[in-house]
Amino acid sequence: MNREQKKELTRARIKEAALALFSEQGYETTTVEAITKQAGVAKGTFFNYFSSKDDLLCDLQGFFAMNEVVKLKGTPGPLVPRLQLLVFELVKRFEMNKPLTRALFQGMLATNAALDLHNRLLADLSEALLPLVLQAQENGEIRKDMPPEMLAQQAFQTYFGTLIVWAMEAGDEPLATRMTMTFELFFKGIAPQ
Repeated sequence: MNREQKKELTRARIKEAALALFSEQGYETTTVEAITKQAGVAKGTFFNYFSSKDDLLCDLQGFFAMNEVVKLKGTPGPLVPRLQLLVFELVKRFEMNKPLTRALFQGMLATNAALDLHNRLLADLSEALLPLVLQAQENGEIRKDMPPEMLAQQAFQTYFGTLIVWAMEAGDEPLATRMTMTFELFFKGIAPQ
C-alpha cells in the first residue's frame, strides 16, 4: 500500500470512528480523544486531517450526502420522495443545535482553505446530483423549463439558507420540522407546471 492509500485509509478510519461515536453518544459529548482512540490513531494524527471536530462534522455530512445520492442512481421509482427523504435523513443523522450550526458556518467561512474545501464538496455533490435531476425531469417529476444545474444550486441554497436562518432565530423549533416544511415548498415550486 502506498503512502496516499495509507492516508486515505487513516482518514476513513477517523471518519468511521467519529460517525459511530456521534451516533452512540451525540456530537457534543464526543471528544477528539475518543474519536482517535476508537480509530486507533494518535491525537496529533487527527489534526493532520481535520482542523477541528466541526471540520470533521462538515466532512461527514458531505460524505453521507454523497453516498446517499450515489445510492439513488439507478434505483427504480419516483425520485422526488427519495430526495426529500435524503434531506430529512441528513438532518436526523447529524443532529444540530443552534450554537453548533453557527460554529460550523463560522468554520466554513473563516479561511479561504476552509471555503475552498466546502466549495469543492458542493461541486462534487452537484455533479453527482445532476443526473438525478435530469432523470426526475425526464420522468415528469420536476419542471423541465429550468436547467438541472440551476435546480441543484437552488436546492443547496434552500438547505444552507434554512440552516443559517434557523440558527440565527430565537425559539426552539426543531431543525427537522423547519427543513421538512422548507423542502416541501421547494419541491412544490419545482414541480411540473
